[in-house]
Amino acid sequence: MGTFLKMLELQLRQSLLGQGLKGEPNTPLIVSYAVTRACNLTCIHCHVSARQAMPDELNLKEAKMAIEEMHSLGTEAVIFSGGEPLIRKDFVLQLIEYCTDLGIITAMLSNGLLMTPHTALQLQEAGLKVVGMPIDSVVPEKHDYIRNLPGTFEKTVQAIKTCLAIDLEVVVTTMALKDTYTEMPKRLEFLYDLGVDEAAVYDLVPVGRGKDVMDNAMTMEQRVNLIRWLQSRQEDTEMTFTMSGGTPLYPEIASEMHRNHGTKAKDLLIKEFWIHKGIGCHAGNMYFSLRPNGDVYPCTFLPLKVGNIREQSLTQIWRNAPVLNTLRQRHTLKGNCGSCEYRESCGGCRGRAYACTGDYLETDPVCLRDLMRQEGIAPTDVKRFGWCVG
Repeated sequence: MGTFLKMLELQLRQSLLGQGLKGEPNTPLIVSYAVTRACNLTCIHCHVSARQAMPDELNLKEAKMAIEEMHSLGTEAVIFSGGEPLIRKDFVLQLIEYCTDLGIITAMLSNGLLMTPHTALQLQEAGLKVVGMPIDSVVPEKHDYIRNLPGTFEKTVQAIKTCLAIDLEVVVTTMALKDTYTEMPKRLEFLYDLGVDEAAVYDLVPVGRGKDVMDNAMTMEQRVNLIRWLQSRQEDTEMTFTMSGGTPLYPEIASEMHRNHGTKAKDLLIKEFWIHKGIGCHAGNMYFSLRPNGDVYPCTFLPLKVGNIREQSLTQIWRNAPVLNTLRQRHTLKGNCGSCEYRESCGGCRGRAYACTGDYLETDPVCLRDLMRQEGIAPTDVKRFGWCVG
């Protein structure tokens, strides 16, 4: 099935059934492929501590072979990331075209600094469906501080305008931190006025350089208030949200709130990519991360090497890696996550658990159980999750 027909199928599933991608057990529906560790920024929260390229990054032949295996395993969408993927622009363009020919939907995460009108058009013509770019504050100096380089705010805003001008879909990624949380209404109003109608809100996972700013992660009260506010925002504006960074149950929580209020979110691309399967954390279950040098992680926020595609086939890694198989068995979880009634339908964020405890099976310190109980969402009610972007 080509990407055009696949997108049409997604739109119909969402419009007629209220469902996104169909979740198949133990199938890597979504893959995040970091094409390089090289980056033109040194963002203070970067989960891969990107700056210099790895000396042994995959070549085009190796990357295409990996994508062929992804296709055979049932992958529906590939997110190209980095570092900054446009540093390897020609490489990425060829991979987008290759995915498009195979019927795999493509997205890309970029800081926007290298996004010219010509590059945007090249990406669109290659078949890219959506590009994610960051706005972390409406105060330019605050955004630039997080991105660690003056002038990045204005350049990213211009890059967003450039893509929107040719109808290349833009999802703005935006970091919610303890000290910037209160400006979220102004931030989303700014994005809406800019012409952006979809946003992925990042909840900090302390990985990479993010460890150095983990004290600035939102409090639980802020997190719950933000979820409630985002849902209410969807009731009175033409915007749709997801939450990334270890909060995959946001779509289900928001959907139940909408049901209780007799409303619903607009049927936009980000909503079509909510996965219709009640598993919560999908690390190693319906998602994995391919690193620039061929290493495979269960998730971009769970930096545990489970194999390398130069040493084993991707199929062998996906089917046989002990860590991946353990992640698929929720009875192996420990602590509060192991005894929770939402264990099968949530599972906690394995990346955050690993970052905070050193054990990927331990308790995730961020828990939405109380919120779900308050909203009357039983474990059996959980039917979808939103993929973590990274």
